[in-house]
Amino acid sequence: MASSPTSSLAARWSTLSPNLRGILWVGISGVLFALLNVFTLIPAQHLNPYVMAFLRYFFGSLFLLPIFVRRGPYAAMHTRRASLHIFRGALHAGGMFLWFVGLPLTTLASVTALGFTGPIFITIGAALFLGEDVRLRRWMAVLVGFVGAMIIIRPGFGDIGIGALCILASTPIFSASNLISKALARTDSANTIVIWQNFTIVLFAAPIALWFWQTPSWADILWFVAAGLCGTLGHLCQQNGYQLADITLLQPIGFLSLLWNALLGFLLFSQHPDVWTFVGAAVIFGSAMYISHREAVRRAQVTTGDTRTGQAA
Repeated sequence: MASSPTSSLAARWSTLSPNLRGILWVGISGVLFALLNVFTLIPAQHLNPYVMAFLRYFFGSLFLLPIFVRRGPYAAMHTRRASLHIFRGALHAGGMFLWFVGLPLTTLASVTALGFTGPIFITIGAALFLGEDVRLRRWMAVLVGFVGAMIIIRPGFGDIGIGALCILASTPIFSASNLISKALARTDSANTIVIWQNFTIVLFAAPIALWFWQTPSWADILWFVAAGLCGTLGHLCQQNGYQLADITLLQPIGFLSLLWNALLGFLLFSQHPDVWTFVGAAVIFGSAMYISHREAVRRAQVTTGDTRTGQAA
């Protein structure tokens, strides 16, 4: 009996290395997140950002209900790290509020480019809060990354856009959220992590959204349904990628999202990001890649040292 195209594709997928599958998952998530930006930018022109943050995750949660029902509530949300999930949800909700404030005030290319500063903030957080020994070369890379961000924002060369500043402020929050999700992936499935993320963000965003409530039109609801679908699928793909490959290996794939967002912004919204956005993005990305490389080297040294210690014992 001939195999179906679906089973044949699944068989081929299983033959790929975990790293390659992780790269493909994250690559797909980048396209989905670019579409999410498009679908949310349309109602962002007239809806309150706090209402938007709530609606984006409320409709995203609806697409998780099949998983919730199929596995059962207990199995779908079972975790031994509920407090960490709740903390991550509160953190991510704060980032979403800032992100939705900035979204309609800048171009999709700038939104994506400023998002590349994530590893820079992770390095600073590791030094300040985790006591990690950050050497001169990584601090220099952090400085170069901030120069890239300033190239995009260009203070002193016109009005500093509040949108770009909000996007930049949301980046360290999302970076911390992504680090927590990577830690959660050691014990919880991708489905469980995304379910907790959606449900907790809806919970934290609801009171603020109600305070600033604006009733969306039916057209707005359709856009949020599309955004919820892309966002939920994007997080599921991203989380699967995190569980298969090291985050430093996945970092370069993020640069593709700048191309998708710049292209969609130009075709659909006539946005014309200037050349400095791409120059700044390249500088930030180069800095982030170096930081990720040094982090991989540091972890390899720690692992080697632990192995040698174990052998000596």
